[in-house]
Amino acid sequence: MRSNEERVAAVKRRVARIERRKRQRRNRIVALSSVAACLVGIVGAAFAMPGISEKLIALDYAGYETAASIFGGSAAAGYIVIGLLAFVLGVCVTVLCFKRKAFREKDGKTEDGDGRVHR
Repeated sequence: MRSNEERVAAVKRRVARIERRKRQRRNRIVALSSVAACLVGIVGAAFAMPGISEKLIALDYAGYETAASIFGGSAAAGYIVIGLLAFVLGVCVTVLCFKRKAFREKDGKTEDGDGRVHR
């Protein structure tokens, strides 16, 4: 038969395990929802980009003398917008990869999947 101290310790271990599982579930939901939000943003920008480019590009073709230059006419604004979007996407992917690597390293140390050190 267990003593009272052993029962209390067992209950505390079980409570800690249940709380870790709740944190894991919450962390996974947050991660998945942030990934879904990023994907929605990327897809939304991809669908909106043609409309934005049409508004930025002038439809008259009188400026053929500067057709090879990205700085001639209003085409430069389109290139700038696309360049900025590509840069922001690259930064977001890089940050997500570094965060994922950090979480995996923490999970490897704690081996419970939530990245926290438990004592």
